[in-house]
Amino acid sequence: MIISPEDIIRKAQKFLKEGNKPQSAFTALGMAYFEKGLLDKAVFYYSKALESDSQFAPAYAGLGIVFGKKGLVKESVFNLKEAIKLSPNCALLYNWLADAYFDQGKIEDAIREYSKATELDSLDSNAHNDLADAYRIKGDFQSALNYYRKTLEIDPDDSNAKIEMAQVLIQMKECEEAKKILNSVINDHPLSEDCRTSKVILASLLIREGDYPAARNLLTEISDCFPFNPTIHFHLALCQIILEEPQKAMENLNKTLDLDPNHARARRLIQQISVKRK
Repeated sequence: MIISPEDIIRKAQKFLKEGNKPQSAFTALGMAYFEKGLLDKAVFYYSKALESDSQFAPAYAGLGIVFGKKGLVKESVFNLKEAIKLSPNCALLYNWLADAYFDQGKIEDAIREYSKATELDSLDSNAHNDLADAYRIKGDFQSALNYYRKTLEIDPDDSNAKIEMAQVLIQMKECEEAKKILNSVINDHPLSEDCRTSKVILASLLIREGDYPAARNLLTEISDCFPFNPTIHFHLALCQIILEEPQKAMENLNKTLDLDPNHARARRLIQQISVKRK
């Protein structure tokens, strides 16, 4: 049974009237208003919780999350650190703190905190995946690959981790292994957004390898799913030009220009095709 924010608010207000654990009740109100998108109200109630109990870690954690949502990164980091001081064995707090550092572009700090989260909870697939993402941003592809593999050991159905791992493998020039992983996502999750994303990545890889018919087929399948993506229409047009399908290529080049009027390559290719057809 899913409890709505309104249910939480009613129960928390009842607890407050009874004078029962006000810090917990105020924190519950903060959580409920956060869920409703009322961030200032959430801050108010988390702060009230700390007025009731200045050592209440969940209220600091709540403030950390709300300030992060509001883009107040310094305030977010401060409150998450306070929560960690009070609850140093909570893996989730380290993960949230790492997210805050990641959003600041402080990748080394993020890696340190994600690593603590994985040490405290070795079965947290999200922490392992986030750690892999951070190593990937850093350019340490081997470490990223190791943590994506660990993520998939914990959660074999994490299709997003498979896509990220495939992109790391492409960067490491292990393209055949990347293809296998992308095809597994396509076959195992045929109706998902991750399936469509895998087809885009796979098509780009096939273009690099010169397999234009296979790339053309994939891009044709998904072009309707990404009607506002000029890159997909342009890549499809490139394949069609090479495969001597000028009319279809013109259609996709024109779509590219409709979406991105400054796309110089598309404009040049339209001119070249027009000259050849005269």
